[in-house]
Amino acid sequence: MKIIQLFSILVLLQTAAFAQSPPASPSPRKDLLGLGDLTKDRPKGSVTEITAQTEATFDEKENRAVFRGDVKVKDPSFLLSSDSLTVYLTKDRSGIDRAVAEGNVVIVQQTKSSSEKGAVGRSNRAEYLPGKGMMTLSGSPEIQQGINRHISTSPDTRMILYRDGRATTEGPSRTVITDTKDMDAGGRLP
Repeated sequence: MKIIQLFSILVLLQTAAFAQSPPASPSPRKDLLGLGDLTKDRPKGSVTEITAQTEATFDEKENRAVFRGDVKVKDPSFLLSSDSLTVYLTKDRSGIDRAVAEGNVVIVQQTKSSSEKGAVGRSNRAEYLPGKGMMTLSGSPEIQQGINRHISTSPDTRMILYRDGRATTEGPSRTVITDTKDMDAGGRLP
């Protein structure tokens, strides 16, 4: 297994945890998707680790890093897995312009409490734009948070998550809410 830990890329990726700054609006908004900590500033000294099973390529001329083969990103705010991850740095290399995960993308919110489950997003592709504070899931996306599951009904549907807690779905979708009050500990109805 090749473990890729490059200090310069990690420092730049520290800013990629769904939010680089506090929410844009001063008034508090309800956390519609349960993304919680993803909408807050990162703790100082946070470390992001990227592992790739096949290869990692760094192109200084293009300000790009490409990770391939069972890619895993471990960050204090989220976990991400995908077949590949491409990180595009800003021209001055002071941060991330955008990051694109492709193939079997799974994003899991990290929560402070081990008993609390974070939101889980799945798609074929995810693009993160830190300057706009948005993550776009495309290619049959779905989001699960607690009893709520939001599912695309077309591969062309896009789900956009914003750092201030808003979410937008462009295209056909459905939402499934499961009433769990009568379920036993194993998730079965009596």
